[in-house]
Amino acid sequence: MNADTTGRPVEFDTDDELQEHLALLEADAFAEDRVVPDALSRRTLEDVHADFLAVKDEVEHLRARLSVVTQQAETVIRSRAEWADASAHAQLGDYPWLKLAGAMAGTYVLASLVRTIPLGSAFTAALPLVAAAIQRRTEG
Repeated sequence: MNADTTGRPVEFDTDDELQEHLALLEADAFAEDRVVPDALSRRTLEDVHADFLAVKDEVEHLRARLSVVTQQAETVIRSRAEWADASAHAQLGDYPWLKLAGAMAGTYVLASLVRTIPLGSAFTAALPLVAAAIQRRTEG
């Protein structure tokens, strides 16, 4: 379903009507494309060349600015990495990443051992004792 110039939907009963409508739209589009504004038609080759040189200078300027920003970003990243490494050495001493890996492995092993111990019965037996201790503190 298409729309005419008033915005109302237009239905085509046959394929020929549709093709005729499309040909009219295409002819209108080509007519609008061929219109050349006077300002563009009066430009000389020197004007175009001057614009080209201005755009080329602007691109070179932007490349230089991008290079500066890239160098600053590299400096920031490098300084952050150095800070993190120095902080790790200050907190954990020599070989901080090895010590951190050992702590993680120890935590994993400890968690695995705790999961294998049957603590359900121990918690069930200790629950009345904990409840009595809490009650004494709130009353006392």
